[in-house]
Parts: sequence; structure tokens; C-alpha cells
Amino acid sequence: MDDILRLLEDRKWHDIREVTENSGLHHRKVEMITNFLSEYDFVELDKKRQKVKLTPSLCKFIRKIKIIEEKEAVSELEAH
Repeated sequence: MDDILRLLEDRKWHDIREVTENSGLHHRKVEMITNFLSEYDFVELDKKRQKVKLTPSLCKFIRKIKIIEEKEAVSELEAH
């Protein structure tokens, strides 16, 4: 799932086929994961066009997590 979320971080629409190719997962597994993420409003899923993208709220959350992780990494380096 991490690979899928990383791919979608750019907030653009991606074909399910592209997600499948880049994740290395079976197409059916990617469909199951994207359906799950859509059900809980983590991604927007256009089933007709077979496209998916992160919701703005999840993008914002991921960005905040990355900022925290970067600050922690810098703090650890400065401590040593």
C-alpha cells in the first residue's frame, strides 16, 4: 500500500494500470486496495475512467508527517 500512496502523492489522476505497473502488485490486488482507500475517503476513485488520486485531506496529512519525520531526522543528526 505504501508504494501506491507514494505514487499518488503528486495529487494527480493516475490510471489503475499505471498504479499496478509501478507497485508490482497484481491488478486485482490494486483494485481491492484502491476500493478500500476510496471507501474510507483516502482516495478519489473514478471507476468509469479507471483513475485514482489522493484526496486533498490525505495529501495534507502525508505532507505533515513528512515534515515531522524530517525534523526528527535533523534532530537525531544534531544530537550525535
